[in-house]
Amino acid sequence: MVIALAGLVAVMISAVLMRPMQGFVDQSRRAELVDLAATALNRMARDVRLAVPNSVRVSADGNAVEMLLIQTSKTNPDFSGAARYRPNRTSSETLKFADSGAGSCDSTVAGGACNVVELLAPGFDPSGAQWMVVYNIGSLSGSNPVAGANVWASANPGVITPTGTTFSATGGASGVTQIALDLPGAAGEFDFAFESPQRRVYFAESVVGYRCEGDHLVRYSYGDLLAVVPSSPPTGSNPRVLANSVRGCTFLYQPGTAVRAGLLSMVLELNQDGEALRLLQQVHVDNAP
Repeated sequence: MVIALAGLVAVMISAVLMRPMQGFVDQSRRAELVDLAATALNRMARDVRLAVPNSVRVSADGNAVEMLLIQTSKTNPDFSGAARYRPNRTSSETLKFADSGAGSCDSTVAGGACNVVELLAPGFDPSGAQWMVVYNIGSLSGSNPVAGANVWASANPGVITPTGTTFSATGGASGVTQIALDLPGAAGEFDFAFESPQRRVYFAESVVGYRCEGDHLVRYSYGDLLAVVPSSPPTGSNPRVLANSVRGCTFLYQPGTAVRAGLLSMVLELNQDGEALRLLQQVHVDNAP
């Protein structure tokens, strides 16, 4: 009799508590999905804010976004690969570089070196940089980058140094760092197409991208300047999973104008055990080059 009553009470209690317990499980799952999506979106937003101005681009299918990341330092969190420069020719405000001997060009640099620029940044270390960018205006012809006016279409003159250029600090006076460029190719010359009104220069370390692949959101990086966003992470780009249980993602980029900043909209959809979640985050992109 006692056992029968105890069983009846247990059944009644379980019936009463089943819905609250299921609600607790569902709420915990939703919280986990929200945290997962928010972490991924915040990571992408952080990289967007560290990108070279006017370098953010979205794939044709809207499933991927890429940008050229400004150089950072793992050992010095305060380091930034952005600085201000002094013009290095007496006859021009634009930066020009050549492998010719010191004194053979109208250099303004101490010692007359033709492949050096002076940065108003003491102790600047460019050793992790792959490219140098000046006044990238991000010009497009339709959806295609314009050669010489967009980092994704290299040219000489252009807004970004050729891939394969190496950079080294060679000293400098107080408050100044001299950066020497070792240019690839036989010509050994490169001119920037534009001067920066604020004399800003950016050193970039890699191309960083995010793409939805299957049920994963992956982050990858590589060292080539491709004219379009690749259809999958390039070989050697070391894609790493940023979020699981992904049902889809959408990226939409509206380039900035003279009166407003650019705007990147990121939509991430997650699905787990029948629970679906869709989060939207928009990032204002400062595109002043």
